[in-house]
Amino acid sequence: MFKANTKHKQIAWISNVNDLPEKQRKRLEASWAGTFYTEFFNRIDERAFEVLYSDGPSRPNVPVNVLVGLDTLKAGFGWSDDEMHDAFLFDLQVRYALGYHTIGDGEFDLRTVYNFRKRVTEHGLKTGEDLIEKSFEQITDEQVKAYELKTGKQRMDSTHISSNIRDTTRLRLLVEVLQRVHRVLKEADQERYANEFAPYLKGNAGQYVYRIKAGDSEPHLQQIGELMHKLVSELAATYANEHAYQILERVFREHFVVNEEAQLRPKQGEELSANSLQSPDDEQATYRRKRGEDHVGYVGNVTETCDPENDLQLIVKVQVEPNTTDDAKMLDEALPQLKERTDLDEMHTDGGYNSADVDNTLADLGIELVQSAIRGAKPSSQKLGLENFQWKMDAEGQPCQLTCPEGKSALVIPGHKPERYLAHFKVSDCNNCPHSKKCLAQPLKRKPQCVLRFSKQQVNVAMRRQRTAQVRASGQNLRAAVEATVRSVKHPFRNGKVLVRGQARISMVVIGSAAMCNVRRIWRHLNAKTGQEGEQKPQVLPSGDSVFLFLSRLPRFFSSFFAPQCQLWAVGH
Repeated sequence: MFKANTKHKQIAWISNVNDLPEKQRKRLEASWAGTFYTEFFNRIDERAFEVLYSDGPSRPNVPVNVLVGLDTLKAGFGWSDDEMHDAFLFDLQVRYALGYHTIGDGEFDLRTVYNFRKRVTEHGLKTGEDLIEKSFEQITDEQVKAYELKTGKQRMDSTHISSNIRDTTRLRLLVEVLQRVHRVLKEADQERYANEFAPYLKGNAGQYVYRIKAGDSEPHLQQIGELMHKLVSELAATYANEHAYQILERVFREHFVVNEEAQLRPKQGEELSANSLQSPDDEQATYRRKRGEDHVGYVGNVTETCDPENDLQLIVKVQVEPNTTDDAKMLDEALPQLKERTDLDEMHTDGGYNSADVDNTLADLGIELVQSAIRGAKPSSQKLGLENFQWKMDAEGQPCQLTCPEGKSALVIPGHKPERYLAHFKVSDCNNCPHSKKCLAQPLKRKPQCVLRFSKQQVNVAMRRQRTAQVRASGQNLRAAVEATVRSVKHPFRNGKVLVRGQARISMVVIGSAAMCNVRRIWRHLNAKTGQEGEQKPQVLPSGDSVFLFLSRLPRFFSSFFAPQCQLWAVGH
């Protein structure tokens, strides 16, 4: 049964926090824990998670805001689950951040956290709704509004994130899959296939591979493929619903080929898909080679505000996808929601975020893309590119007029094919032009005109190049700082490797780390503001809580004497 947590809003008469000397208590309130409590914990909308709990009479849930807050702290500090639990039980700062003022209050078993994550994951798989992502965006939107941040300018960058899986070879992966299939077989089937499985059950998969000499793996791959082919066909009727069998079927399809003559062979390296299974423990992790380095896992994409007038910048969106996902695809998916939530009109990225789909989405939403570089071949210095022309667009975002480098203008008319356009210039103007040999405009045979033919995509690229050139000329690169943000998000992870597996869980961890980055930024912002003004920002308390705070600062004798009377007064107010 769902029950919202409001107990933290009532300050206890006697607590470990109140027992602290005043100097230490003020330091606790001004620490990151105080900022976490006010700027994150208090903003969690627990009602969004009500769908995870039963409507019938049952035991009340452990507070949702405590569970979400704990997972956020775990991600932000890079804790294991045991370290997180110990911090909750014994660390006064952590407990203060979660609304507890007394050691021992709110204790629960660590299994409760596991069950909560499981329900969140299952809900996401069933409905497509990511409650953690939804909560992060709701909290961030409130933070943006509270600090009156401008959101028109934003920047985005991606990074590789490794799953908590073993670095393995192809042969070791196949042997591991066979061993797991053997475990789910009934005793009769294990005896039936005893001879076939015997070579692969002598120790673990790593020990099997260790016994093979370098360069001798090909015969073993062939032998394993033939066994897998036999198992896939013979076990389907009985074990089709077993997860181990489904992995076996997938791995066989990804690693082996059976031709029309029923001859089997292992796929060669270039035939293997980057989306093929990398580990039976993480089915969604993918392989990618970038700049000469191998990456197995996922890609995280981070978007933050970057208006120079803001006193601080906050991360407003986090995406996690298999690392074969293109940057441009993530931008295309993020733009509609960012436009809905914020006042986005200018996005700053590196050169990997452009595509035809992105251009269409940008045009539909009225957003300008500013890139520090552009993916693709550089324009030739021997030709006059479309980026050297000035473009005028109509209300629908289509080119309607252009002006050449010599100041000659021409109307743009649609071509015979969709998204194709023409512009006609006078031959006399083009003949006298110093750029005539480099210009893309070509003279017509039957008319005294020169025609310039181009596509909408070419115009989009040309305008991106112009914006990139303007940014370089200005010396103000708004995108560059997002790389430090990405580093901050990944900093709690060990060498960029999270301690969990699967896209859903990795997404929770990356979002939690991003939320903690925002809390730290707000905390530093408030501290800087306090230092300038010479006084601390007053704490906003719920109605009646000021009385309890006053009593907590009196000697215990007076507070215990006046407590009953003042408690009755506070309840009425």
